[in-house]
Amino acid sequence: MLLFIIASCSVADDKEVEFRRVIGGISESIYIYEDKGKQGLVDSSGNVILKAQFDFIEDWQEYGLILVDSGGRSYEGDAVGHEFNKYGLIDAKGRVLFRPQFDDVKISDNSALVLKDSLYGFVDNKGNWLVGPKYQFAAPFYKGTAIVKQHDKFYLINKQQEPISTIPFDSIWEFKNDVAVIEKGEKYGFINYKGEIIAPYNYRGIGDFNWYHGLIMKEDEKWYVVDTTGAVVIEQRFDKVSVDSEQGEIFAEGIVEGKPVRVKLKN
Repeated sequence: MLLFIIASCSVADDKEVEFRRVIGGISESIYIYEDKGKQGLVDSSGNVILKAQFDFIEDWQEYGLILVDSGGRSYEGDAVGHEFNKYGLIDAKGRVLFRPQFDDVKISDNSALVLKDSLYGFVDNKGNWLVGPKYQFAAPFYKGTAIVKQHDKFYLINKQQEPISTIPFDSIWEFKNDVAVIEKGEKYGFINYKGEIIAPYNYRGIGDFNWYHGLIMKEDEKWYVVDTTGAVVIEQRFDKVSVDSEQGEIFAEGIVEGKPVRVKLKN
């Protein structure tokens, strides 16, 4: 923890205040300071850019967003952290985008998924609502695509609330390596973030993507390795298999006819 004591007329009326933590993830030096039990932001010269007013400011920014809280508690000991009461959002310029009001926040893709009154919505990193709280469930935006749930089915939308795919899914995993697992009627497939189904619902088993390679089980009850287009990339039919990375190289490693097999994959 970075700790300085300063006295400056630019920070809280000539009174001594503490520089508690530096905000990580930005090029300029912005510090969290504390005054009378509240936290705010100052620049490297000690100039206040956000008057101390929150109980907690997180010391990290992501896509220009910083989490703040009022009413929660910080703890130290075997574990160090903060338990949020309500989440708010500010930026590194000291602008209050949303005062603490959300029950959960997940930041991604120049936006944030927010939970309010048991419903999910989205805001951008300028403090504007993209989608007001309306969904039973939602996952954060990934390259402009979000997963949302309405009427017990899952759909894909863009940041303009337009459908990317109108196909309803019984279940869909969050996007990883550009691809998500989809399920319908106990059959599995893959869809990419553009809404294109790259592996149809005809697999008995499926595994999510690691290092841009996924796993499918066909009707022969063998496992195959596929890429993000859904194409099988090696000829081996595995009894079991996993995709791993070692020293920058990607491998499929598993069992074929009772023997261990390790195959290098293209990066």
